Amino acid sequence: MRRHFFFALTALSANCGTVDLGPTPADINTCRPSQQFFYQRVWPELIDKDHGGKKCGDARCHDASSGREMIVTAPTSAPTLPLPEDWMRVYRSVTGQLQCTSIAESPLLARPDGRQTHGGGKLFEPRGPEATLLRMWAEAK
Repeated sequence: MRRHFFFALTALSANCGTVDLGPTPADINTCRPSQQFFYQRVWPELIDKDHGGKKCGDARCHDASSGREMIVTAPTSAPTLPLPEDWMRVYRSVTGQLQCTSIAESPLLARPDGRQTHGGGKLFEPRGPEATLLRMWAEAK
């Protein structure tokens, strides 16, 4: 009897197929591009840049009192590597809005370029220099 059960179990398991769940998703918090590129390029050319009279860190936008996910209060220390804590807070906040595996779908790009809801309105074009800058940053080591 045991022998028949074993053969039946083996035969049943041989007919089970493999389920394809698609590509493995990126781990949470694995998007940590270059800190140096962040303070040299992303901060001045995107985050702290004047976008038609608006800056990301303005009061009621993404300053510390805004209550939003991304907080970009201007750091007061000089940027060095590794980043000082005030720069790290901003870096972590900004990278939290970046999807390295799909830059175009990142809230960091899709909100201010007008494809997703953004309280500050549309600040730049979807295929503009800001998108190129974010792709360069995601690839920078």
